Amino acid sequence: MGDVIDDYAKRFARLRTNRNRKVWSEVTAHQAPHKPILLLCVLDLFDSGEIRENLVEITDDLAALFSRYWERALPFNHRGNLALPFFHLQGDGFWHLLPRHENNGLGSQITSLPRLQEEIIGARLDEDLYDLLRLKENRDLLRGILIEAYFSPETRRLVFEQSVINRGALVYSEELLKHPEDHRVRETLHIEEAYRSAVRDQGFRRAVVSAYAHRCALCGIRVRTLDWHTAVTAAHIVPWSETQDDRPANGMALCRMCHWSFDEGLFGVSQGYEVVASRQLNVLDNLPGYLSSLEGRGIVAPTQKPFWPDTKSLQWHLNNVFRI
Repeated sequence: MGDVIDDYAKRFARLRTNRNRKVWSEVTAHQAPHKPILLLCVLDLFDSGEIRENLVEITDDLAALFSRYWERALPFNHRGNLALPFFHLQGDGFWHLLPRHENNGLGSQITSLPRLQEEIIGARLDEDLYDLLRLKENRDLLRGILIEAYFSPETRRLVFEQSVINRGALVYSEELLKHPEDHRVRETLHIEEAYRSAVRDQGFRRAVVSAYAHRCALCGIRVRTLDWHTAVTAAHIVPWSETQDDRPANGMALCRMCHWSFDEGLFGVSQGYEVVASRQLNVLDNLPGYLSSLEGRGIVAPTQKPFWPDTKSLQWHLNNVFRI
């Protein structure tokens, strides 16, 4: 086994990457970081138990992890495209794409996630590599090699921190979804204090947005870009600072405009789960547009009843935040 892990350690350190120094700075060791970031995401999914068989699929979680790494390491660079490394990593010999259709030639390049999903089921790893990744010590070793080989000393700390946050948030969100009535889930969060807030925020967001299937509870929109950036985020009904309550029932998935309007008290939700609009929505020279049409509409609720907004939390918001 020692020779096998040594072999993959060398291969992870020598990925075939774009090394155009005019494009890629010392932040990423003068090479494209797409493949290393994808592999870091895969390691995180193994750590959290999301990958249970030898198949890496294109999922919301994979796309979200990829974006978070990219934004942490290259916040001022152009957006990363997950489709590129997912397709081209097959050139490194241990990543094997599984076509959806027999005799399907994938061609020389696929650059969009929707097209990639149409054409492939996912990717299979070498069996030896898959067996290695089932052990935490091997994942930690390979993660360290990826961070060391493809990022500058200043960036390595940021990437490592994001890895800790990603893994903790995946586990925390699963606990929130499995135990939606338990106020004490936060007490199971075994992670360094420096990362707890970020893990909680990211885990809460994943749990709530998943429960609402990426739809805004108030206006009902669901919009995602081709690289799966979503228009909605997770809003606490009663702020964390008041109750330390991360239950999905103390949250709603809201688009950015509805989130701002809800936090500002321009919208509330009644005990009958209908949208209540403040009179202040139409004061002065406001032009609220479609927001005016939401009054009296039923919310878009999760399919599972335990994730519906808690009525006591909604009443707290009406009493303490909503503007009459």
